[in-house]
Parts: sequence; structure tokens; C-alpha cells
Amino acid sequence: MKRLTLLIAVLLLMPPVMAQDAIVPEPEEPDPIKRYTVEVIIFAYAQEVSTGTEIFVPDAIDSGELYLGDGDEQFVELDVVGKRSIRHLELEFLQQDEYTLRDTLERMERLDVYEPLMHFGWTQAAWPEEDTPAIELHTFGRPPAALEGSLTLYLSRYLHLVVDLEMLAGEQAERAGLYATAAGPVRYRIEEDRILKNGEIRYFDHPKFGMIAKVTRVEPDEASAREAG
Repeated sequence: MKRLTLLIAVLLLMPPVMAQDAIVPEPEEPDPIKRYTVEVIIFAYAQEVSTGTEIFVPDAIDSGELYLGDGDEQFVELDVVGKRSIRHLELEFLQQDEYTLRDTLERMERLDVYEPLMHFGWTQAAWPEEDTPAIELHTFGRPPAALEGSLTLYLSRYLHLVVDLEMLAGEQAERAGLYATAAGPVRYRIEEDRILKNGEIRYFDHPKFGMIAKVTRVEPDEASAREAG
């Protein structure tokens, strides 16, 4: 009887002991925010190329000089979109030696049909569309007076690049060193949202100007090396 009582007492004591020795699973870490490098060339076509259908009446824009990015510009404060601002994108600008489309740019410069307007690149964290503000062109440098717009890189099920660019033609474009193809000032526009694959080069085209973009995933070890540098 004493042995039975002792066994029951031991069994009653076991659950708390087992609970203390049980392994508590560690909470799962959230997926790291993915980073991507974007490189862009914006160019105009030669004067003899036919006029496109996307034409808008322009606002007044001051004239300026042609800009080819050198990676040294500092981004400016932009308006907050929702609860996010441009700062949470953690922008890092590419230096000249980090560009991968330099050969493409040189070929375009040798051909009379193209006039390169801007060449720049950056690295950013990719967030959902609702948390991603558009990045204005002047964030990357000083665009020519005839060019304005923004770029937006966001991640949903797939990676998207939104291009919203406008370029003037007419008298204002002539003052900026570009061609005039209409009787009065007009504005040509590219407005597209495209899915991109890692390392893919995509063309955003209009009969009067266009853009080449390449987006590459930044691997975790690469990002760590950037932070350490």
C-alpha cells in the first residue's frame, strides 16, 4: 500500500517537472525585407521619328542642363504617402563603377537616332504597393527642363516597376536643347506598370522618348557588405 501511494505521488509530481523541461519553440523570424538595384537610362528619339498619341498641355518649367547621374546626389524630403515616406525605402545611390548599362549607353551615344537624357541607379527596400511612395526624378539628380516624372518599385506577388514620365516638345523643349515636333508646346507621356524578373532589362517606349530599366535582386551577403562598407 505504501508503494502504491508513493507511485501515485510520483506520477502526480511528473507533469510540472516535464513542463519545466519542455523545449519552448522560438518564435519564427519574419522574412527579411528584399532589396533591389535599379538602373535606368532615359533617352529621346531623333526629330524625324513620328509623334505619338499621348499628348498633354504642359505647365511652365524652367530650363536646365542635361544630367547624367554620378551617384553623389542626396535625396530630398518628399511628402508622406499614407504612413510611409521615401526614407523607409532606404535608398542608396549607385556609383559610376557600379553601373552595368554603360555599354548600352555608349552604343546609344554613337547612334544619331538616340539622345540620352539621364543615366542613374539606386538600391532600395521593396515594400507592398500601398507602402511605397513614388520617387521623383529630381531625387536622383537634375533632369533636363523638358523632362519630369517619377518611378515606383514595389513588391506584391511579383516585382513591379511603375513608370510615370512626361517630356515637353515645342518651344520649351527647344530651350532645353531638345527637338520641336509640333506647332505649339505639347507633352508626351509614358505611364506603365510592368512586372519585372530578376536581372531582366525592360524597355518603356513612346514614339518620342523612352526608358531602359534593369532590376537586380541584392543578395543578403551583398547587402551586408554594403552596410559594413
